[in-house]
Amino acid sequence: MFPKTVFAIVAFSVFSLVPAAFADTISVDIGDSTYNIEYTATDLTISSVTADMDFISLIFEVDVLLNEGQLEFNFDRDFFDAKLGSEDDDFFVIVDGDELSFEETKDDSHRSISFLVDPGTEEIEIIGSDLAGASYILEQEAEVKAEQEAIKQEEEEKEAEIISILEEQCGEGTILEDGVCILENPIIESPPIDSTPLLLGIFGAMGIGLAVVLILWGIGKRSNKVIPPERN
Repeated sequence: MFPKTVFAIVAFSVFSLVPAAFADTISVDIGDSTYNIEYTATDLTISSVTADMDFISLIFEVDVLLNEGQLEFNFDRDFFDAKLGSEDDDFFVIVDGDELSFEETKDDSHRSISFLVDPGTEEIEIIGSDLAGASYILEQEAEVKAEQEAIKQEEEEKEAEIISILEEQCGEGTILEDGVCILENPIIESPPIDSTPLLLGIFGAMGIGLAVVLILWGIGKRSNKVIPPERN
């Protein structure tokens, strides 16, 4: 009887010294959907998890049971990932406000990170770039585009306001064109007439007329000439 009792006490002592590690899942609600997160905890428990969609992060409330705990997460890439363009980027692990180093293994479908947790730790935040279909990069690009469109619209509104003020300053019968007030129906000036061909025609006709007069005068003079009588 005594040996059995001693064996039971020794066995209990040995098993009590072995860290309590267990695999489990915890659920997080994002929008209208619920997602399960796989994790393995040693000497700590996770009481809750929430998603911060502004920072694309998961926030875990934990309780460390002994002197030091260990935690490993196995994330499905379709649910939670860290990307920079098409390349993998690093997760950020923040423990009670301080960044913590970790080890990682990954394949095409999953990424697993593991790290030690000090006693007294209450909150662990893991920051990525893609969470439940939301992308930090895409959100930043959308914000930049929205800001550019807002600036462009503001500039167009200011330009329209300036044009309206200038148009009001233009007098009656004028319009604004290229920032200058001009006549709405300007008088079209006729191009100058070149009189040279006309003068040449007149002088030509006068020359011809003068020639005709001279010819006629010569003919008339000849016809009035007296022919003297022949001498015997």
